Amino acid sequence: MLEVLLSIGSAYLLKRVSLFSEEQAKPLINYVLYFALPILSFKVGHGLGLSKDVLYIGLGAWLTIGVCLVLAFAVGRLLRVGVADLKSLMILSAFGNTAFLGYPYSYNYFGEEGLSYAVLYDNIGSFLAVSSLGLLVLKGRVDIRSVVLFPPFLGIMAGFLLRGFEIPHFIDQFFNFVSASLLPVVLFAIGLGLRLSFELKDLKLLVLVFLTKMVFSPALAFFIFSLFPLNPIAQKVGVLQSAMPTMIMASLLVIQHNLNTNLAVASAGLGIVLSFLTVPLVAMIINY
Repeated sequence: MLEVLLSIGSAYLLKRVSLFSEEQAKPLINYVLYFALPILSFKVGHGLGLSKDVLYIGLGAWLTIGVCLVLAFAVGRLLRVGVADLKSLMILSAFGNTAFLGYPYSYNYFGEEGLSYAVLYDNIGSFLAVSSLGLLVLKGRVDIRSVVLFPPFLGIMAGFLLRGFEIPHFIDQFFNFVSASLLPVVLFAIGLGLRLSFELKDLKLLVLVFLTKMVFSPALAFFIFSLFPLNPIAQKVGVLQSAMPTMIMASLLVIQHNLNTNLAVASAGLGIVLSFLTVPLVAMIINY
């Protein structure tokens, strides 16, 4: 836990003293999305194969996300918010930061095995859901091509397909070397992109996002994942991933579609800081 806090905090402080800029987070994120994460995803897919764990983790993620979408829609309609705020509330409340934040937390609490399940949850659950359900809410249609060609998704699918083939030792060593770089780079990029501000008019919606995403979501996931015949680590990672604050990609989608930009920035930035309190609490409860 301390490693996560120090890595993000160090990057944020270095940005504040102008040694780094927020724009420098982009190449780091590209490194993760297009190089390190596809390799790690391949390792996970090749190591686990297509098993019941893949099915149940993906199903649990989709059910949790789906219910959060419906709940956010119902609450938004009840409060009579505008269409832009309603769509923003739904997207920001349902999709969690299960890659950039979920990986370090899962590794911190559950080690390499936990990280493998976190990658499954993110690839089969969060990414596919935000690329389909998320875009359906925002645009009324889904871009199948962008889903299928997303590098980490290609990586995990390739791992599944090549499960029966032994990876040469030197390639495996290279994959391990690259995968080890993912977590510190991810955390440093988060710190560079961190923004800690919000507008008072969005306070009510911001509280609703946090309550839905970081309180209701893990509570629901605790129930859902307990129904599946998963090993204890997989169940716990499913709950922990469901407790992550708003996904950065979800925030970017809200901004891209000219919805509630201020709410999107605040949900992602302040959610990361809030996770330093809520995620350890969730971890303590599921490990009790």
